[in-house]
Order: sequence, then C-alpha cells, then structure tokens
Amino acid sequence: MSSLLVTGAGGYIGSVLTRMLLEHGDSVTAVDRFFFGRQTLPPDDGRLRVIEGDIRTLQQAELRGIDAVIDLAALSNDPAGELESEKTWAINHAGRVRIATLAKQAGVPRYILPSSCSVYGFQEGLLDERSPVNPLTTYAKANRQAEGDTLALADAGFCVVVLRQATVYGLSPRMRFDLAIN
Repeated sequence: MSSLLVTGAGGYIGSVLTRMLLEHGDSVTAVDRFFFGRQTLPPDDGRLRVIEGDIRTLQQAELRGIDAVIDLAALSNDPAGELESEKTWAINHAGRVRIATLAKQAGVPRYILPSSCSVYGFQEGLLDERSPVNPLTTYAKANRQAEGDTLALADAGFCVVVLRQATVYGLSPRMRFDLAIN
C-alpha cells in the first residue's frame, strides 16, 4: 500500500484516478480547489485525506510521508490556456514546478507529471518521446516548460516521470462536456 498525493483530484482524470487508487488499497491525499464541488470524490473510508486548496499555496508539510505525487492540477485545454494565459503559466508551469520542488525537498521519491501531446503541435506520422516538439499554444508551451523544469530536478533519490497524454475521454464523476469527443 502506497501513500499518494493527487493534485487536481476533483477533476476529470483525478476523480477517476483517486477512486482507482483507493480501490487498489492505497492511501490518497486529494488536493484540489474543488471549483465544481467535492461530490466527485468517493466517500472517505479512512484512507482519503482531502485538502481544499491551490497548488500554488500548498505547504511542504502536506507532502511528508508521501510515496509519490501525481500532479494533475492544471488548466486543461488549449482554449482555456489562451483565454487566461497568465493563469495557465502560473498553474501549469510554475505551480507544477513548485509542487515537484516541494516534493523533492520533503523526501518524496517519485513525481509524475501528466503533460500533453499538445507539446508536439501539428505533425504528421507516428510520434514518440524522441520526436521533436513544437508547442504552439500557451497550454502546450507551459506544459513543455514544466516537463523540462521538473525533469531537471531528477536525481538518484527523486524520480520524475512525464506522460504526454492524448485527449482523454469517457465517463468520469466530473464529466468534461467541453470535449467534442465526449
């Protein structure tokens, strides 16, 4: 059983992931602003700790005893990124680098950054992590910068993993009907 801290735990992916981790037997510290409410979280069975707050103000003490951070907190699409570019940079880049730095300082051994395949821009053919990046939007640029700055923190005692996900779709307690695919 692991002790995991999930930022963005009340969001589209976070609400599903939090449930899955608890079902697996892990303990979860769920961090979110809960802009859409807490009803997306499962009932607390003693292994769920909820912190209603922003990653930009989370305290290092909240990370002590955590085995891994899964940093889902973000403004999560290209249109929102262009609408509020300063907030996108503050959350998707600076906020995530801050959480990774605090995690490392607190002795958390693993940090997982779900990024986006938007960092590739528009390209033809199959792409992998060795493919050249071409971030075109604020959202993509902030994610790409967060990748580089969090990966730079990695060392023998702090493993950083970056996942460049495609658009996620399907059922969630916090549905995203702004996605055409849903």
